[in-house]
Amino acid sequence: MTSFHDCAWCGRPDPTGGYVCPKCYRPVGQALQEMADLAGEPAVNIARQARYGDRDGPRSTEPPIPVDLKASNAAWAAAHVVVTWMDHIATARGVPLPRRRPRTVGPLCAGPGWTALPGRCGHQSCDEIRDRRAEHPVAAAARFVVEHLHWLRRQPDATDAAEELLGAAHAVKRLVENPADRWYAGTCLAPIDGDPEQRCTTDLYAWPGVTWVRCPGCQTTHQTGPRVRWLLDEARDVRGTASQLATAAARLGRTCTPGQLRALAQRGRLRQATVALDDEVEGPQELAWDQWLRPLYRFGDVLNLLDELAEQRRRDEEDRARRAAARAERERQAAAVDHEPDQGVRSDASGTSAPTSSVPGPAAGG
Repeated sequence: MTSFHDCAWCGRPDPTGGYVCPKCYRPVGQALQEMADLAGEPAVNIARQARYGDRDGPRSTEPPIPVDLKASNAAWAAAHVVVTWMDHIATARGVPLPRRRPRTVGPLCAGPGWTALPGRCGHQSCDEIRDRRAEHPVAAAARFVVEHLHWLRRQPDATDAAEELLGAAHAVKRLVENPADRWYAGTCLAPIDGDPEQRCTTDLYAWPGVTWVRCPGCQTTHQTGPRVRWLLDEARDVRGTASQLATAAARLGRTCTPGQLRALAQRGRLRQATVALDDEVEGPQELAWDQWLRPLYRFGDVLNLLDELAEQRRRDEEDRARRAAARAERERQAAAVDHEPDQGVRSDASGTSAPTSSVPGPAAGG
């Protein structure tokens, strides 16, 4: 007689032999499917310097930086969970890892729809060619796990897998559904009633593109330019990974990628941050790592290096422009010489030029 396991969540026997019944496991597949659809969105929201949660209560004493590093860590942790279970399933079942769906490519048509709606012909295949991007790696991992949930819920660790996968999917959903339309502009700190000893402690949030922000507590108006420079100065000593700092630098207009920062570190241009072995005594220091043993770098060092590289590129472009202008001037002068009228210069058979003479030579036979 076949014995069935009781579902670990609802307690009813599962006739399919799973440790969790299909009805209880169905939300896991739905959450992972939604996570696959939203896989590329957290990076966009992280770059907006989002601050989530209630603004009331105690505030952190750490200096803020123009990016949400906690959101970046949460997105990475969620992706790590899904990729880990994908690797576990592929190894245990002996199946190949999934391949990312490629971007749809092909020629576009030029049908009559172009005249009615410029840029759009109305064909679904043409819209996919224009808009669709290559599948996000986290989306590919999530879809792979969804395809193997029927096997996973029959394993002894089905409960642990479901809890971790649900947590990862919900974390991504929270990141996407709570974007901050406004960016954090620091604390007001304006004097209250003209008393310099009392300062307003209201947090300021400014809309992107505006040049001023009004404090909702004391109604003081602040310019956003000085607030951004103040936040930048406060953030220079913050340490982060290459991915986190590249996102933060992009928010400040410095274009770079995590791979470029890692390459600069390998070439010795960017030094890894250090921490003192004893916080109270100055002495030897060790390299800074995060909890996943990824190297940490100082944000100020990254900004200084990116500014140096931008200045070097600017000088190189000026040098190339000067050389191109000088070459064009030489070519213009050479062309002008070639088009000058003949000034009594002839060329002999050897190719050399010699002046001609107007004095007649001796007559033949004279």
